[in-house]
Amino acid sequence: MGEFDVALKRMHRVDSIKKQILQYESLLSQLVIPEDDVPSDYVSHKETGIVYDLRVLSANLDRLNEEMNELDQY
Repeated sequence: MGEFDVALKRMHRVDSIKKQILQYESLLSQLVIPEDDVPSDYVSHKETGIVYDLRVLSANLDRLNEEMNELDQY
């Protein structure tokens, strides 16, 4: 593959990662964090009531940010 092909693939991956990060951030902004004294990793969505595990969401965001940093180094 030529340099142009590699750069194009990298550009598409960066765009995809940015979109995924924005989706996660949007989702996180719509979650209800319980205000009781018992800490919990589980939160629910304001509108749908779907329960999410914050550890999984955080791990996914960390993975995406790490991949973005690796792509930025090129």
